Amino acid sequence: MILYDGIYSWSGKTSTGKRPVSWWPGSYRVKIVDLSDTTPDGVFHIKPVICLFADTGKGFNVRNHFQYFAQSICQEFGLRLNKVLWVEYYPEGPTMDVATLNEGAMVGKERLYTVHWRPIHEDEAQLIGPHKGTTGGAFA
Repeated sequence: MILYDGIYSWSGKTSTGKRPVSWWPGSYRVKIVDLSDTTPDGVFHIKPVICLFADTGKGFNVRNHFQYFAQSICQEFGLRLNKVLWVEYYPEGPTMDVATLNEGAMVGKERLYTVHWRPIHEDEAQLIGPHKGTTGGAFA
């Protein structure tokens, strides 16, 4: 089931008292897919939600501040950070990268994360394949 398919943007300002994705405005093309409804009985995904995202080229690139992008998406859509497969898609090329977030230290009331990027595995690419172009065509 597609939870969201559109442009996710931020102003670079905070109105809720929480840190924004970045202090500069930006936007990304985002598609969030929940696999739990389409999975056969008895099969469980460790990460049942896929967040496929691509830079629109407008504004700030989240690669260096990815934890705030991921936290913002999770907060807005009610997702658990560790249950999402984070996949950056490059429309100009056939490759995709996966971000993994590992919990780090607490600084005040904020949890810090380390982010590692790696090329997508073949089985992950096959899982994502049917969802890249299902609507809108931006990920086709």
